[in-house]
Amino acid sequence: MQRHLAALLVCVAVGLWFAEIRPQLEDRVHRGADGRPLHIPTYLPGDCPFYRAAATSLLRDGDLDLRNDPLWSVLRPESQVALGARGEWYPKHPLLLPVLALPFYAAAGDAGLLAFNLAQLVALNALIFLAARRFTSDASALALCLWFAFGSLLRPVAYNFAPDVLSTLVVFAGYLALVSRRPALAGVLLGLAVWSKWTNLLFLPVAGVYALLALDLRSALRLSLAATPFLAALGVLNWHMFGSPLVTPYDRVLAAGGGVEPSHRAQFDLPFWSGLWRQVTDPRLGLLRSAPQVLFAVPGVWFLWRRARSEAALVTAFCAVQMAVFAPYRAWHASNYGHRFLMTVVALSAIPVAALAQRVLDSRARESSQG
Repeated sequence: MQRHLAALLVCVAVGLWFAEIRPQLEDRVHRGADGRPLHIPTYLPGDCPFYRAAATSLLRDGDLDLRNDPLWSVLRPESQVALGARGEWYPKHPLLLPVLALPFYAAAGDAGLLAFNLAQLVALNALIFLAARRFTSDASALALCLWFAFGSLLRPVAYNFAPDVLSTLVVFAGYLALVSRRPALAGVLLGLAVWSKWTNLLFLPVAGVYALLALDLRSALRLSLAATPFLAALGVLNWHMFGSPLVTPYDRVLAAGGGVEPSHRAQFDLPFWSGLWRQVTDPRLGLLRSAPQVLFAVPGVWFLWRRARSEAALVTAFCAVQMAVFAPYRAWHASNYGHRFLMTVVALSAIPVAALAQRVLDSRARESSQG
């Protein structure tokens, strides 16, 4: 196993560097209103500069107030920061990514953010391998992981500073801990996952039901107790920033003129079924375009069910929850590398695909022996 895992890590890290990252490396220099240069590399598109702004504030000022960030000399803060109870400009986006990347940023600046992104992507591929090899051979799991790494949205996301990779990594690790009968570790990881994406909160009740039915009451309690401190800490932070533990940064987004935009919760307003269909089939960013491998996950669930029913149910439930949450999301297409909001679905689909691959291998082995 160690040999195959090492080969995977080397292939993913080196392959993504030479195939995806190095050809695109470019540093763009912007001029602020004061004439000073501001560097925003091309691997920091979209929301990435605002995650960097949180890391900059923590490193330079030791706080989360972004009002004095030089970024605002070239980009507008409206719709990108949250208005605090005392007029502060707090990060709108989740904090786990800038916090974990802080040592990389302190050591190497913007290049450190790119290095952190590659490191978390390599780690995610390693977890996919460890999950897949539980249902197929190491060689088959290695081939499957390379297919996902270079044939899905996991390839273009290498040139980024991606919160979706971190979110998927933590959720996937929590999933593996849960099916490995480590409910306390699963609770820690799934509680921490909420710090990387608010919608990850919905994985916790699914995990709790699995722990109760597939393990026992004690395991479900251990999972809940382990997750509670992370949720409580997030509530305390919300209370400090906005005056209530139930008010999130997405409820206090700064609007033009200094007011507050309508809560982003109102953006989940598309018709469910038509929204889901479009997100699956869209020719530019849809799930099938982003990761055609998920097609093989559909029959793969059946073969996974025959080998591990409770795990098949958990995989299906996790994927269904994430797809159901984002089906009505109005801004689902706000992405630079495929349907990023369903990245966890893509990663988890490797598990039933592995079960399908092993079924095919077993069938061929029987045919060879009979021949």
